[in-house]
Amino acid sequence: MTTPDGRPDQQPDSSNAAWSIVSYLLGGMAVWGGAGWLLDRWTGQEALFFPIGLIVGIAGALYIVYVRFGRP
Repeated sequence: MTTPDGRPDQQPDSSNAAWSIVSYLLGGMAVWGGAGWLLDRWTGQEALFFPIGLIVGIAGALYIVYVRFGRP
């Protein structure tokens, strides 16, 4: 969809919004959790950076969801 002045609309339609939110949350956890897991393997830690990466991924994804879908 486009705005009246011809620019693309920034808000996706509501039928795809739920899938977008789920994919942001899963993607954030996968990317940052994976980075934490790799950092654990690289430093020899048992499970220190993996949970930190998951928390950072969830927080970042929630922020992106708020910016994209929560503001008017």
